[in-house]
Amino acid sequence: MTVTTQRHSQTQIVTTVQRRQQKTKQQTRRKKNQQVGSMVAPSLKASFVGGFGILILMLIGLIPPPENLPFVSLAFLVIPGFLVVCLATGLLAGIFAGDNVKNSYQGGQVGWMAGFWAGIFGGVVAMLMAALGVLMTNVGLGLVSQFTPEQLASLGAYITPDTIALAGRVLGALIVYGILGSAISGLFSSIGGMIYPKLSSTSS
Repeated sequence: MTVTTQRHSQTQIVTTVQRRQQKTKQQTRRKKNQQVGSMVAPSLKASFVGGFGILILMLIGLIPPPENLPFVSLAFLVIPGFLVVCLATGLLAGIFAGDNVKNSYQGGQVGWMAGFWAGIFGGVVAMLMAALGVLMTNVGLGLVSQFTPEQLASLGAYITPDTIALAGRVLGALIVYGILGSAISGLFSSIGGMIYPKLSSTSS
C-alpha cells in the first residue's frame, strides 16, 4: 500500500509539473504573439506614410531638371529625400509603437519592418510606372538594343520590341526599386527606429 501510495503521489507531482510547464509555454507564446502584434500594427501604419513619401519622391524624380544642371533633381532632392523619408519612417514606427519599444533593438525591429514594407510599396508603384513607360525607359531601350535586327525579326512572330522594352523596364524597376529599395529603406528605417528610444528617454 505504501509503495502504491508513493507511486500515485509521484505521478500526481509529475502531472502537476507538466501542466505548469505547459501553462508557462502557453503564456510565453502568448507574450511573444502579443509583442509581435504590438510591433506589426505600428509598422504597417508607418509604412503607409513612408510609402507615400517614396511615391512623392518618385514623382519629383520624373520632373526634368534644368538644362544647365542635369543632375540637380536627382542629386539634391530625390536621394537625400529618400534617406530622410526612411529615417522618418523608422521614427514614426517607434512613435506609433509607444511604450512597446523599450530599447534600441526593439526600435530597430519596428523600424525595419516599417521601412521594408514602405520599400515594397514603392517597388510595386515603380513597377506600375515602368509598365506605363514613365520610369526606367533607358533600361527598356537598352535591353532592346542588345538584340540584332535579325534576332528581332525572328522574334517578331512571338515577341515585339515593345514587349521586350516593357519587360526590361519592369524588371529594372523590380531590381532597383523593389529589391534594393526595400533593403535600403529597411536599413535606414531601422536606424530611425533605434534612435527613437534614445530621443524619448532624453525628452522624458
